Amino acid sequence: MTSPLIAEPRLDHMVTDAVTGQAIRSTEYSGVVWIGGQPPTGGMYLRRTVLASKPRVSSVFLPDSLPYLDAEATVVTHTWVSSGPDAFIVAGQAELAPDPRSAQLRWVQLTVRVAGSVPVGIGYRIVVEAHPDMISR
Repeated sequence: MTSPLIAEPRLDHMVTDAVTGQAIRSTEYSGVVWIGGQPPTGGMYLRRTVLASKPRVSSVFLPDSLPYLDAEATVVTHTWVSSGPDAFIVAGQAELAPDPRSAQLRWVQLTVRVAGSVPVGIGYRIVVEAHPDMISR
């Protein structure tokens, strides 16, 4: 199931690894992904309950992801409920997943499991730190 995703502008920084002294590209992705339906646009809308024993799972490739050549990177994921009074996150993680069209490239993929009332907006912030040569031109 495709989930509506609203991405914020991507932030790219060149930093220095404190241990090795090597240059590292730090890229921050953030936004909101809607799980269980479209974001409410006003008026009445239906909410459904998802049990914690059978959470709703949604995986999306980030539309503003850089194309990575290897999965050797540090990926840090933060997720939170940004809209929805009775929902909670069972699990949220991001990874550099293989491109379904070409195994040579990897893209940032966010997977979130939620329970409670849906539709729900899940905020995310993902930081990927990788060697600059790992990013395809």
